[in-house]
Parts: sequence; structure tokens; C-alpha cells
Amino acid sequence: MTPEQLRALLEEVAAEAARSGELPGGAATGAPGGAIFRPTDTRAAGVVADWVTPVAQRWAPRLGMGARDLARVLAQGLTLQKPVAAVEVAPSGLIAVTLEDAARSAIVAHVLGHQDAYALGGGAVGPVPAELPGSRPAGDPLLGGQLAHARLCRLIRNAEAAGVERRESARVERLTHVIERHLLVALADLPQRLDTHSGDVSQQRRAVTDLADLVGAWDHPLRPAVADEPVRAVHAARLLLADAVRVVLRNGLARLGASAPERM
Repeated sequence: MTPEQLRALLEEVAAEAARSGELPGGAATGAPGGAIFRPTDTRAAGVVADWVTPVAQRWAPRLGMGARDLARVLAQGLTLQKPVAAVEVAPSGLIAVTLEDAARSAIVAHVLGHQDAYALGGGAVGPVPAELPGSRPAGDPLLGGQLAHARLCRLIRNAEAAGVERRESARVERLTHVIERHLLVALADLPQRLDTHSGDVSQQRRAVTDLADLVGAWDHPLRPAVADEPVRAVHAARLLLADAVRVVLRNGLARLGASAPERM
């Protein structure tokens, strides 16, 4: 799910609560503007939720409620929604949402179905200047993104050479390892993150670099490890995830005027 889809789900819950009298009628007019969902901090130990939102803290004063009281009503409604697996409310009113595996992984098909526009900020960018692979200086923040893109391209080539096929029917919802979950959420979040920091090149570079760091931490095999090992369903699922991440890195780099080499 994308942050926009999460917002729509939250606003549907709020509107229903307003109709039932659990929330003031003003809750039906929509949540505060701007980005309201962000990924959980991948550095925090033991974190299992996918997204967090401070919407209750921002919205409660407009509704004449306490943040935690509003958060509890919203959380109760969210737990009844099919894409949601679990919801937690912090004492501060912060809401943490864990998605069902199928809802989280749906971003892969979305990215691959919109790969010429996804994360490009409303359309295609101009031609990216040609540059030799590895020509950026060691301290360039986008070099990590280029290296991650080239690594994904290599993994994809090797997987396909070993007989792993790209199948739309691949069960990407089975990719539930922590790093794979982080990757799926990062794919959904990157367009919002780039748009939120429009005009702030340093923050946009950091967004692409953070995704590249997740790629570097993903070491699950996309193909059989030995010659006589059969290709398994999980290999096809990982191949699709790798391709989706490759597309998002490529588009993020292009948006910042950098090339996306296939070999480095």
C-alpha cells in the first residue's frame, strides 16, 4: 500500500466513526494536509510495524479531543480493515500500523506496472547526462545508489541465467523477512519522500541513499545456490522484488540527474 492509500483508508475509518457518533462530525471532512504516514524507523530493534502516523496528534485539537482518545478510535476502526494486520497506539497518540503481507507486497506489481513514471514526480524527466560508471567521486552521495542499482542488475542477470523466471503469479506476499518488509515499505514511501522534499536536493539524495542502504543489507538469494538445487517459488518472488527496487532506484537517480549504470 502507498501512503495515499493509507490516508484514504484512515479517512474512511474517520468518516464512519463520525457517522456513528464516535467522533465529531468534523472528522468526516478529512485528515490534515501533507504527509501523515511514514515508515517505521528501520534502526529500532524489535520494530514489527510497517508505518507510523502522528495524525491523531495533529488532528485532535481541530476536533476538540485528546490525541490518545482520537488515536484509539482510529485504531479500532483500522483493525477492522482487510489490509491491516495490527494497530498499536502509543501513550502520545502515535499510531503504528502493520499491514497484511499481501497488502504490503502489492507495491511490487504497482511499481512494475508504472515503471516509466513511478517516483519521477508527475512525469518523465529530461535526458540524464551520460557518465562513465564509477566516475563520481568516492564522497558523492549518489554513488551508493548507482552501486546498488548495478548490484541489483547483476543479481537479476544471474538469476535469469540460472533459470529463474519473471512471473506475475509469483507469490511476493511470501517475502516477509524483516529486510524485505523494509524494502517493500521503502518502495511505497519513496515518491512521497521525494515530493515532500522537493527543492531540497540533499534530503532527496538521502532518500535515494537510504533505499540503497537497504539494498546493501538484502542478501537473500535470487537463485539456487548450487547447480543441482531446483529453482523455488521464493526465487521468482525475490526476482520481482529486485526488479521493482531496481526501477525505483533508477527513477530516483534520474530525478536527481544521475545515471543508473547496469555494471560498475
